[in-house]
Amino acid sequence: MTDTFIWKPTSSGAATANAAVRKAAFGDGYTQRAKDGINARSRSYQLTFTGPQARIDAIIDFLDAHVGQSFFWTGPRGTALYTCDTHNEPLPNGLTHTITATFEQTFQP
Repeated sequence: MTDTFIWKPTSSGAATANAAVRKAAFGDGYTQRAKDGINARSRSYQLTFTGPQARIDAIIDFLDAHVGQSFFWTGPRGTALYTCDTHNEPLPNGLTHTITATFEQTFQP
């Protein structure tokens, strides 16, 4: 069973929608385009989570446990499967800690 990422981001940075498009160039500058596959649009989000050390540690533990695996996350466009291959490791800074992570949409569990 696929797990669900339950923490809400403090803020979100860049949100990107990527399209997979096949292109064929012909003579006289004519180009034909078509979507590539049934999941031709994928999204990625750069998210920031801020809070006490226990909250940030729980987020890092979840992400570390899901290396190479997808998880459900409810983003601005609804619930979908995502992976997180990149996140920073926060340095202690008083009582508040911050982590940024990049969630990339995937289409298999």
